[in-house]
Amino acid sequence: MTDGARMKYSIRPACDADYQYCYRLTKRNMFDLFCRHWGGWASGEFRKSFNPDHISMVVMHGRRVGYLSVKRDDCGVYIENIQLSPFLHGRGIGTEILEQLLNRHCEEAIRLTTFSDNPARRLYERLGFIVTEREEATLRMARLPNKANAADAKSRAAD
Repeated sequence: MTDGARMKYSIRPACDADYQYCYRLTKRNMFDLFCRHWGGWASGEFRKSFNPDHISMVVMHGRRVGYLSVKRDDCGVYIENIQLSPFLHGRGIGTEILEQLLNRHCEEAIRLTTFSDNPARRLYERLGFIVTEREEATLRMARLPNKANAADAKSRAAD
């Protein structure tokens, strides 16, 4: 179990049965942004990209409260999606989850895509992500490998 900024949560691998939960949570959190920038919600797109092998569920008190989807490709690590239940927004859980991911992959580039007006953008920037490409309201962001962070992580692992 992980001690979040104010709350305890755990992470578990996703399974096919988590699809509906992930779909509903993503639609709830992102619907307005998708409509504003892409003209609407395309439910088939979410189904095509849903792969439980890349997804970890965030659980509190035995209930799903969010998920993180991460995959590895030729360029490093790509964060496909991070979604938390609205009652957790602003409580530090998302920050902690992302910090753990960044520490685990500190020697690699970590990328993500977001909307320019997504409130989460401020979190990404605070954690060291920079805009690498802009296409209308869509931003591609990356956190480049940090040699100092990598050396520190290796030192902690050796202890």
